[in-house]
Amino acid sequence: MKSGKPSRSVGILTAALLLVTACGSAAPPPPLDADIVSVGVKLYPGLSPVNSHLPVGFEAQARNKILKHAGVQESAPTPVWTSNWETALSNRKVHMVMGMISDNDLRAAKFRLARSYLRTDIALLTLADAEPVHRVQDLAGKDICTVEGSTADETMKVLQNSAGLRLTSVSTPENCIERVRNGDSFAYSTDRIILMGFTTQDENVSKETGKSFFRVPDLSMGRQQHISIALHKDHGEACRRLVSAIDTYVRSNDWLADLRGQLIDEYLRLAPGNPHMTDDIVRKKFEPDTINADRCADGDS
Repeated sequence: MKSGKPSRSVGILTAALLLVTACGSAAPPPPLDADIVSVGVKLYPGLSPVNSHLPVGFEAQARNKILKHAGVQESAPTPVWTSNWETALSNRKVHMVMGMISDNDLRAAKFRLARSYLRTDIALLTLADAEPVHRVQDLAGKDICTVEGSTADETMKVLQNSAGLRLTSVSTPENCIERVRNGDSFAYSTDRIILMGFTTQDENVSKETGKSFFRVPDLSMGRQQHISIALHKDHGEACRRLVSAIDTYVRSNDWLADLRGQLIDEYLRLAPGNPHMTDDIVRKKFEPDTINADRCADGDS
């Protein structure tokens, strides 16, 4: 089971180091050539829970291996959030952001996107004993919680009228989890892989049954998300280097082993109903099918 509340001290120290380095040099090196590459990360259980100096979680493992393939000597995580990662990257507080950043046209207009090391759909997290939902129409009249500014938030706004659901937007994933736990919202919606991670947190698992209080239904709520690494607009060459490194990582045995070992197998062990996923199913659901440098230059799609 995964513990919940991560420390922010590593990120604060990393950000301070980056600022000092920037102030001491008029022309900082390209991001992948910096002495310490500062990587903005979002803190999600099973993905990148930065609660120690160890690379815990799938994104943490993927980050270390992708950067190694790209020739990076040393990197350090800096916690960011959905509400501030764009500002942190634009203001060069971090060299890049690797924290469940989905590829879309709006983001590609602002940043370089090295895509993609993971693929996931938008899904729902409900209480384990909630009534089953098999189609979007089953959500009519039900309250769905999303995090402000997330892709799921935009998706639910589109479905709000067509499906007749009610939408509550909050500032953090934890707020949504509590709303579902307390019955204030029927479900929390975001990327499926994020929701699977939340079901494995210690506080979300019954000590009596050994199973999660939550489930993630099979219902898909939106288009596939191509999870990418975001860089500043100036860093097209670094973006292309990262795409090559991503390709090497995904084609290796490490990608599947890391995803299963850090998240999928724990989710399957704790999920109500004892679901099962073969390696082929894991690849079909989550292996990226878009690995290219198209988002590393202007005018691409």
